[in-house]
Amino acid sequence: MKKPALRKNRFEKPAFIESDWTSSSKNVGEYLFRRISLDQSNKELQNVRPRHILSQLIINSTEINEYVDDYLLMVEKRNKNKIFSKMKTILSIRNSMVSRLPNIF
Repeated sequence: MKKPALRKNRFEKPAFIESDWTSSSKNVGEYLFRRISLDQSNKELQNVRPRHILSQLIINSTEINEYVDDYLLMVEKRNKNKIFSKMKTILSIRNSMVSRLPNIF
């Protein structure tokens, strides 16, 4: 039997798609916990990657850095959407106010 930890591309992961569970995180700690939980429970990764002796983690520090970057991107997109929706409502209020003005000309 081949040793799975010696297999090529053992650190490649499928692209992550944000789920409702991860995107509903209120802070970076909660997001990290949820992402680590998902990867630790991934059976394919458990079969391929070795566990760290002390922490028993199958993920490494570069992946945790990627999780933080993903969280920051998610928060940035969320904030842009909020700003965009606020601007949209302000513009619609202004348009409705302008349409109510009497036409004097």
